[in-house]
Amino acid sequence: MERSDCPLLVVGPLAEETSRLVHEVAAEVGTPVAAVRRGEEIAGALHGVHPLAFLIRMDAPGAAHACAHVRSQARLAQIPVFGAATTLNDLAFAELFALGGDDLILLSSRAPILARLRGLRSRGEPPASRPAASPPAAVVAGPGAEWRSVMGRALSNGGFAVRFATTAKDLANEYRSRDVRVVVAADDLEPEGGVDALRGARAGGSACAWILVAPPRRMAEAHAAVAALSPASILDGFAPPENVLFVANELLAARGVDNRASPRLLYGTAVAFRPAGRSEDEVGFSYNVSASGAFVRTLAPPDAGQEVWLETWVPRSERRVRLAGRVAWKRVFGPLGGATVPPGFGVQLVDGLLEDLGRWTSGCSALAEALLGTAADDQVSTGSASRPRRRGTR
Repeated sequence: MERSDCPLLVVGPLAEETSRLVHEVAAEVGTPVAAVRRGEEIAGALHGVHPLAFLIRMDAPGAAHACAHVRSQARLAQIPVFGAATTLNDLAFAELFALGGDDLILLSSRAPILARLRGLRSRGEPPASRPAASPPAAVVAGPGAEWRSVMGRALSNGGFAVRFATTAKDLANEYRSRDVRVVVAADDLEPEGGVDALRGARAGGSACAWILVAPPRRMAEAHAAVAALSPASILDGFAPPENVLFVANELLAARGVDNRASPRLLYGTAVAFRPAGRSEDEVGFSYNVSASGAFVRTLAPPDAGQEVWLETWVPRSERRVRLAGRVAWKRVFGPLGGATVPPGFGVQLVDGLLEDLGRWTSGCSALAEALLGTAADDQVSTGSASRPRRRGTR
């Protein structure tokens, strides 16, 4: 299918003015628009169609159904899902990520949707590469098909060959394979739970890394249960699914090879950002942070070398800060095997308003001490995860 035939597929009713804005922006980048009013209609709309992107109103009837259908289709794995929301806060981002979405936007102005569609249209085909060694395998095990699909997509985008299991017995048949490096197991894996399955794996001689995904109420108990079953880590079940990629890479990395002055730590909160001197913010979501920088998830990343201004919440604090930095690198959306982060940009922080840079550094130190039992400038992260903050609006 030619690129000009790849529509922006809109799910949910739009006000007349908003619909006109979306159609004008899509026309500007040469993309047609197709639309359905309810999420349950998406299967019919996809017949014979390969969209450029999905734009799903998060409050539309059947929005969750639409996301689940998209993420259950292997052919649509590399098509981004944009959530359209009226407020870009942490809860809205968390809801979108849990459904397998990629970025959250407002439709009150043309800039957010225009930047993202332009980025997708300008990607081009990935460059040909020489054949590589077989990718490491990961197994995702749990009773929920939608959960397995979303977790598997995050690992696949990071270069893992992903297989699936629904029960502990199925999982045992998979992790015995020599190519399996990582197991991601749900806490409620049938029949006796993920911890029991991990104990069985260790008793049987399996040494592959395990990530147990547990709800917050089970985190402390799960941590205690797996402490003697390393290499293993706990991932908050309410955290963005892409956090599993961070934890997997931390578990597989050789200790002592990271020379950063401070550890990278998983930390999720909304981040308003703009190229220095511009008049309008974009809003992304932090993926990991350190005392000297951050990685921000977004499908509208600034270019490497650009100076940027940011406003966000300080870790372990009730205060927002305004910071200035320089974009060190960016990752665009697409099948870039071996990527260790979702699409977005890494920023090196160089300044702050009044004492804000110091507040950021102190907050990262407090977060490192809480997660690792060490100050932020002492050692690298062990892969402990934090879920999105439950506050902050735009």
